[in-house]
Amino acid sequence: LGFPNVGKSALINRLIGRAKCKSENRAGVTRSFNWAAFGARKTGVRASAGGKQPQLQLLDTPGIIPAKQVGQRSAYMLAVCDDIGAAAYDTRAVALTLIEELRAAKSGYIPPDALEARYGHGLAEQSAEAFLERVAEERCGGDLTRAETMLLRDF
Repeated sequence: LGFPNVGKSALINRLIGRAKCKSENRAGVTRSFNWAAFGARKTGVRASAGGKQPQLQLLDTPGIIPAKQVGQRSAYMLAVCDDIGAAAYDTRAVALTLIEELRAAKSGYIPPDALEARYGHGLAEQSAEAFLERVAEERCGGDLTRAETMLLRDF
């Protein structure tokens, strides 16, 4: 068990030496519980695995976020970092949260002029909603959903 997108499936695949568990660099790929055998030992009893039985069974699980441990802001930040599958959140709310976080960050995330260089205008002169609407008009033919997705992917 673990948080989403931390490499549970990739670790199991590494341990067993083959791609038993589907693994990608995005959240939400593992959708069900998957058992994978690790190692095998010979037995004197005839088994369905040709006389060998697994020494250890590993269980791959979807990512789990304890509801009581993650507040709304933390959940938004997990979504911004693509650690929660897109079906689990409102893209517009997450995109607006990202814009507000970038506005509040004095330094660290990105250079101050990076948004202006990428989108043609900065955050200082407008609200998060206005920034997103302007990006939608100028870069996505007015499609807010495309603008939200583009902004989150760019980040």
